[in-house]
Amino acid sequence: MKSILNTCTPRPDLLTGTFNPEIFTASLSQVMDHYRGRASSVNNLYTDAEQFFREATFSTDGMRMVLSEAMARLAGDNGVPAIHRLETAFGGGKTHTLIALTHLGFRGRHLADVAAPSIDGSVIDLAALHDPGDVQVVGIAGDEIPVHKPHGAALVPYTLWGEIAFQLGGEALYRSVETEANSRAAPGKSFLDCIFENRKALLLLDELAQYSARLAAAHPQGADQLAAFLMALNGYARNHSNIAVVLTLASQADAFATQTDELAKLLSEIRGEEVTPEEAVAMAQTAQAGVVSVVSRDATGVVPVQANEISRVLAKRLFVSVDQVAGAETVAAYWAMYQKTPDLLPDRASREDFRTAMCDLYPFHPTFVDFLNQKMATLANFQGTRGVLRVLALAVRSLWEKRSPVPMIHTCHLNLRDARIVNELISRTGGGELLPILNTDIGGVDTATLIGGASRAEEADRKNPHPEGYPFHEYAWKTVFLHSLVGRHEGLGTPLFGIVERDALLETSFPGLSPSQVETALKTIEDSDRGAFYLRHSAQFGRYYASLDASINRALAMIRGSLAKDQVTDFLDAAARKIIRTDPTFHVAHDVTHPEHIKDKTGRTNLALVALGADEIDAEAFVTTVGPNRPRIEQNLIFLLVPRTVHVQGEIWNEDRVVKAKEAHQRLDDLARDVIARGRLRDKPENYGIKPQQLAEEGFGDKTKERELALQTTITQQYDGLWYPSASGHVVRKEIHTAGGEGGASIIAEIHRVLREDGELITEERARTQEGLNLLGKLFFGTGQTPTLDQLRSNFAVNRRWPVLEGATVFDQIVREGIIRSAWCLFRMQDEQSVTPEAIYSRDADTLPLDLDLRAPGWAIVTLPGANQRGWLGGAVNVDPARVETWVADAMREQPAAYVSEIIAKVVGAHGDIPEPDILTAIDNVVREDKALTYSGTPEQEATPIQLVHGPTAILHSVGKDDVIVSPAEASRRGWVKIDPKHLELKGTEAATRLLPLLGRIGSLYSRGANSKLDVLDLVELQLPGGGRMRLLLQDCPPEDMKRLGELFEVLAGLVAQNERTQARIRITDPRDDCPLAQALTQD
Repeated sequence: MKSILNTCTPRPDLLTGTFNPEIFTASLSQVMDHYRGRASSVNNLYTDAEQFFREATFSTDGMRMVLSEAMARLAGDNGVPAIHRLETAFGGGKTHTLIALTHLGFRGRHLADVAAPSIDGSVIDLAALHDPGDVQVVGIAGDEIPVHKPHGAALVPYTLWGEIAFQLGGEALYRSVETEANSRAAPGKSFLDCIFENRKALLLLDELAQYSARLAAAHPQGADQLAAFLMALNGYARNHSNIAVVLTLASQADAFATQTDELAKLLSEIRGEEVTPEEAVAMAQTAQAGVVSVVSRDATGVVPVQANEISRVLAKRLFVSVDQVAGAETVAAYWAMYQKTPDLLPDRASREDFRTAMCDLYPFHPTFVDFLNQKMATLANFQGTRGVLRVLALAVRSLWEKRSPVPMIHTCHLNLRDARIVNELISRTGGGELLPILNTDIGGVDTATLIGGASRAEEADRKNPHPEGYPFHEYAWKTVFLHSLVGRHEGLGTPLFGIVERDALLETSFPGLSPSQVETALKTIEDSDRGAFYLRHSAQFGRYYASLDASINRALAMIRGSLAKDQVTDFLDAAARKIIRTDPTFHVAHDVTHPEHIKDKTGRTNLALVALGADEIDAEAFVTTVGPNRPRIEQNLIFLLVPRTVHVQGEIWNEDRVVKAKEAHQRLDDLARDVIARGRLRDKPENYGIKPQQLAEEGFGDKTKERELALQTTITQQYDGLWYPSASGHVVRKEIHTAGGEGGASIIAEIHRVLREDGELITEERARTQEGLNLLGKLFFGTGQTPTLDQLRSNFAVNRRWPVLEGATVFDQIVREGIIRSAWCLFRMQDEQSVTPEAIYSRDADTLPLDLDLRAPGWAIVTLPGANQRGWLGGAVNVDPARVETWVADAMREQPAAYVSEIIAKVVGAHGDIPEPDILTAIDNVVREDKALTYSGTPEQEATPIQLVHGPTAILHSVGKDDVIVSPAEASRRGWVKIDPKHLELKGTEAATRLLPLLGRIGSLYSRGANSKLDVLDLVELQLPGGGRMRLLLQDCPPEDMKRLGELFEVLAGLVAQNERTQARIRITDPRDDCPLAQALTQD
């Protein structure tokens, strides 16, 4: 489908700038003045007969008929009608036909060649045309000829018959018939014989309807006498050769309905007293009745231009050429579009005759021509078809100047930023009061001077652009505006005012801009945010229209513009507080922008709603601190709900993400301003010139509720990011999806779902499952063999790797359920020196009382095997020998030199009733492994024992309770033995391979009892995610420092990776066998 720029060639003067739209305003009297030698301002196109017929005339059937029969009558053919009446219709052509007759009357056969297309050869041979000067041409414009003239102190009649006599024979003839010419009474046959004697006469009488009305106002019987004269003239012409009469009578609608004010003014001047428009119409209707009767009876009615001919008339006037083949292709594209959306368009869009009309009128869309002919042409000053041609010419010129590639020319393609077009459509038609509507809502000549420099339609197109760049809001709104130029004083009571939606869709849409898209643009008119200030929609009449009355949208815009930024921000913050409220799981903190806004050490799980205007936050800082230099204790209880408008440090935002954030901010700002404005207008409408009734009639309350809900939904949808410390120890983000709404039920439910799926939330239901208890058991006993309940509660709040509890009662439920399912036993020691619990509860022992206060101090849990090993549940104590060896080593650390009996007592005191032989066996193993030495003597002696047993020498030796046991370090101090220190050292690529998987666990290993001092820890060529490299070097780090660096190791474990150049070295002096770090480094 090609644009009209490629298929049509406008007249050269349209494109060169020499075109003057006033060429279409020529009148009969102006051309007559030209032939009489008088100065005339009319364009050469009308006064130059050859140019007129060659360039400005398309010979319609009606025009050809009138010209041919009038010329034949003048040539003496009495077989054709002598009188023709031109009737205005769809395409006008009345004045054009009269001018053509004028040229032929004066020039005759000299115009035979150029006028040939306008002459029917079957009616008159071109050779039979008269010679120039043979025919007397009478041209009288009834709207210009006076009805009386002053004569001294009196007014004497100035008659139509007198004017005819003067034009036929000049002053001499007029003087010879002056008595009858000046008489109010219509003359008889003798007068006609005198003025037509031996003459060929062509009488062109224009606008007789208005003349009759003015004549009736001037003389009581004037209209009756005019009718009598016309009857006599018509009879005379019928019976005499060489006389042709062509006259026009504008229809009642044309003459009076749209020109009542002008007619009233004329009649008032004639009568010398005021005549109202209603009186003027009544007088005119009465006056013309007789004239119409006579003319209708005697004259042959002819319509100069039929509806199906208007396209060729327009093409002749405006274009040099039109590619009809390309036009047919374009029409086919339109037709295909119409077939897809028949429900949106009027019925005529699916009819074959409309398709034909599109082909005939190409490149003009039929609705555009209908708008001009059926609406604009009804305005008095628009000048009917002449005005239509002027507007079309200006439209064509503007489109070619702008190089607008449109498929057909629609009403919406009129460039209302062109002062010439605006003058033609608005100023000429008395619509100057509508210019504020044009400039503010649509876009006009003065729009650039407005604040912001853009119309409402332009702003709507910017906020919701068309995929192909068409200004579709401006197009649709412009169509509504133009249809409001006519009938605005009568209002919606007349079908001329405004436009129904289906018609607007048909008149505006074209291939590339679908009816549904135009429908969207029309709906936006009533949008309080993006909508129009002056355009309206009437649900009662189903029409869109423009109005200067006080507008709700204008009032809202005024209020929105007066709001300060702080007012909008406060309102958004208040609205955000409504989207979610505190529930049993979360204590909700609103308006959060800094870590100190979330309290610490409350024991409650905190859900912090980051403020919409926070701009940027550090999620890690919220979890780890309560402000600058204030570490947070309960780091596991922090959950951040972050809106998409806020950037979280560490997130990478591309340009598109930045743009979307800005758009979201603007959307929230616009909605908030609109909701605030609506609230103020609802409370005090009179302050803004709006009546409460108007709010009710336009459904203001319902629309306000919709906007409030839209704001709440939009705010809710912004909060789509949940940040929290996960099981990995890192702060992670999870996506939250909600439908929006007030109260936050759906948000809380979505958060619960996400946390449950991530294993981050322990619910009552999960606490009752074996899977849940197994997971919790690993966490609980990963901190020690007998953790206290206070320690476990603290871990739920402090340890970032732990989940959180759904509610305060869930912890007690977990403890009880674990006892029931034998996951652990609950016990409490009487004091620090107690060896057995004062109370212990297990599945098979005492039942846990329901009223037992688990918050009382001292309560702890132990695994069921652990309780059995300690003999707390009765029966023989069965202990792992390796564990007993560890207990022996622990006792020796407390007392490096002691009797064996003292070591036995310490182990039993710490771990229960352990069989003595098991402890003695463990001591023998420790001695044999060179982890201790034994001798006979006293623990305090400094002299070297006679026999110091250890290592291989102890293979056949068994210690007794009276023997002394001493640690290697103590024996070395006393000088009894020389012991070289042990070293654990790993280096190279293998060391990196073994050490890196442990990196994130180092902190937890030290929390679980790792006690090794690191001589050196060196990690080289660690790969960072962005391509960077790093090195980590630690030296002489005691266990306390290693424990404090736990978080650093966790973070590094999630960031660094090993590559082919990564190397590691770790060295520990005298690693202890029970050190979890040493064990992890040495195990296979």
